Formats: sequence, structure tokens, C-alpha cells
Amino acid sequence: MAVGVLVITSKGYGKVVENPGDVFRQQARGGKGVTGYKVTDDSGPVVAVLRVPLGIGERILVLTAQGQAILTPVDDIATRSRTAGGVKIISLACGDAVVGVTV
Repeated sequence: MAVGVLVITSKGYGKVVENPGDVFRQQARGGKGVTGYKVTDDSGPVVAVLRVPLGIGERILVLTAQGQAILTPVDDIATRSRTAGGVKIISLACGDAVVGVTV
């Protein structure tokens, strides 16, 4: 079973990064980490990072501050590189923001 890392931002953007063990390398003491998402004003800050199974039809539930919820298959979310931005996962009303994500 393949696994990936799902990254979701407050403005409803997200992506899946495949092979997280190869892409997110281990850091030594004093390491500054690696970029996991290209954060912009349009995407907003990252609100959730989850380990998700790929290729088995798993779904995620995305919740917003105003009570909107969407259930979407993980396999339908675009696979992007570690440093790339994401794609629109959920359309939000003015002033709304993603507050939670679960598998």
C-alpha cells in the first residue's frame, strides 16, 4: 500500500506528496528543515498535514469555521512536488476558513 502526505491550507488549497520518506529527508541536529508547501497570500497558512493511504479509495473530511463540510476521495487530489503549491480542494464563502481535516 502506497502512502502520501496530505497538506491542506486555511483557504481550501491542498496537495498530496507521494513517497514522503524519500521527499522529506531526516534532519540532523541544528537542521533548518525542508519546505513542505509553497505558502502564499492566496493559499493561506497550512492547517493540516496528514499521512494518507493512496490507491484504496480513502476519503477525507474537510471542515470550515462556518460549518461547511466536504467529503472527497484522496485519490482525486492532485499529486504535487514537495515545494509546489496546491490545488483548490473546497470553495469557501467570504470570511470562511478551513479549520479541520480528518481521514
